[in-house]
Amino acid sequence: MSFTQLLRILWARRQLVIITTATVVGLAIMAFIAMPKGYVGTTSMVIDARAADPLTGASPNLPSTAAVIATQIDVIASRAVALKVTDMLKLPTDDARAEETGLEKRTREGWATELLKRLVVKPVADSNVVRIKFEDEDPQRAADVANAFAEAYMQASLDLRLDPAKRQSVWFEEQLTRLRGVVEDRREKLSQYQRSHGIVATTDRLDVENARLEEISKQLLEAQRKSQEANARMRQSQYATEGDRLQEVPEIMSNGLLQSLKADLVRAESKLAELSERYGRNHPQFIAANAEVQELRQKVNAEVGKAKGSIEQSSQIAQRTTADLQRAFDQQKQHILELNRQRDELSVQDREVQNAQAAYDAALQRASQLRLESQLTQTSVAVLDSAIAPSTPAGLGLFLSVALSLVFGGLLGAALALMLEMFDRRIRDGDELVSVAGIEVLGEVPRLRASFKPHKLPLVRGSRALLEGGSA
Repeated sequence: MSFTQLLRILWARRQLVIITTATVVGLAIMAFIAMPKGYVGTTSMVIDARAADPLTGASPNLPSTAAVIATQIDVIASRAVALKVTDMLKLPTDDARAEETGLEKRTREGWATELLKRLVVKPVADSNVVRIKFEDEDPQRAADVANAFAEAYMQASLDLRLDPAKRQSVWFEEQLTRLRGVVEDRREKLSQYQRSHGIVATTDRLDVENARLEEISKQLLEAQRKSQEANARMRQSQYATEGDRLQEVPEIMSNGLLQSLKADLVRAESKLAELSERYGRNHPQFIAANAEVQELRQKVNAEVGKAKGSIEQSSQIAQRTTADLQRAFDQQKQHILELNRQRDELSVQDREVQNAQAAYDAALQRASQLRLESQLTQTSVAVLDSAIAPSTPAGLGLFLSVALSLVFGGLLGAALALMLEMFDRRIRDGDELVSVAGIEVLGEVPRLRASFKPHKLPLVRGSRALLEGGSA
């Protein structure tokens, strides 16, 4: 079907097209007049997805801005926010309030569901702005509800931020009480341990005890040296006694009295030898000289015994001194070991106090921060434009509705005309006759009109057929 044929069909059935178009336009006008008018209140909000923390100044580690905006849109369109709006606007949930406002009585959940049905939340492309739209038959109520959703969302956003901080703050306060008790208990144990062991300054005392141990060690080494020397002299004196070589003992050789007695003994023995040659053994001078020799020998033996006793006594004294110093050294060493053990135990308890104090300080700092966070009223969202009562209803206006109905009615009429043409096919010119029936057109008779004006005959087609007919 050519475009010319389409136009001819539409023109031939123009009454159907016009009637259909007029009907659609009329229905559109009637619907526009009959349907209740809806007014849309629009509130614009700015959501700062990456606002810095007001306490620390650090930027939060958040996902992409688009994800944050999508999450906030879900919060705005949530039932919790709708319930807040219901409470803020005091929508009627009882008969008295319904009679006062002239609205239908619903439950809070029912009003929340109804509000969400009429709510539309859309983000503005490539920005952090979100538009909250609410449609209602009353323009002022549409603006009030849109503004109420914005305010309720800000409150919900603040609650979502403050409620965890408040709960954590309560928990940290409980932990602070417990940690404070732990710190006090650790400090009391440390103080009690210091009092029970008489610890004042472990480092200074340990230095003093180490110095004392070093001094005792020096004295012990000196005593051990002297003891060894005394033992050596005693053994030498014993060997000399056994070998009758006491004169080789240094202590005896250096004894002036013993040497004098030996000299006197030598002289007395010489005198006795002379007297023995001159006199008999019973001679008074011999007896006196012999008695003097015996006395001197006794004195020499007594003095040698004293010297040997002195050597033995010196050795015993040196051994006792060494033993005493050894015991003192061992005791001092044990004392220092005990001090070290006490210092280690004290260090452990002191670390426990420090750890408990550090845990308490950290908890106190976090609790103070959470306490401040729970009191913050600043949010990362703000109202950019508040909704005002719209002066014109939403949707299509009368002019645009009529224009669209004309277009739709014309298309519908054309479609009906074509469908009717398919069921009732007609030939309206010679070209269609040739194309449809394959019959050559001899001529076309014009449509007669009620007019007295002469009509010109159209150009006759198929002249060959006419000539043949004339010759016949």
